Amino acid sequence: MDIFNTTHNRLLDNGFAVYYSKEIEALGASFYKSTINNVVLKKLHYDEELSLIRTFSWDLRSILMEGKENIWNTYVLFCVDDEIDFETIYKIERDTKSLRKYAICSELDLNRIPFLDEYREIKKPTKNDVVVGDGNEYLKEIIHFIEESDGRQNKLTVDQLNALMNKIINMVELRYENRQNNS
Repeated sequence: MDIFNTTHNRLLDNGFAVYYSKEIEALGASFYKSTINNVVLKKLHYDEELSLIRTFSWDLRSILMEGKENIWNTYVLFCVDDEIDFETIYKIERDTKSLRKYAICSELDLNRIPFLDEYREIKKPTKNDVVVGDGNEYLKEIIHFIEESDGRQNKLTVDQLNALMNKIINMVELRYENRQNNS
């Protein structure tokens, strides 16, 4: 299945509905709406100039504003063929004018779209408590300093971080000097 159809199906799976808009279809795109977000889906068939994409985005923005659509919750998804170079893809996504844009080259690119998160399984991070053990002496010192400074509950100040950094630098220098004396 090509990426345009995959994207279309993913939008439908996430509660988006296709809305008919003569103006948007005249631009060669499809319009989808959910309760919160709008998506315009367009397939790029050849390596279009960035100026054409910009013009498309401005025209689309004007159409959406005339239709009283929320442009701040509207995204443009450009389904990109393999022949299109990565520089064009980069330019599409970094162009912040008019509307937010994503270049979709593969199904993995759909995972970067924030409002499609409910479709994929998101694993919660496991709690990772560091325990002072027989590990690195520098790590022991850092953990001890954080515990002493109540750093588990509060943000350390710049002065506290500088003090910790100086303490570690002194430990490294002392270790280096001891190596030199033992050689």
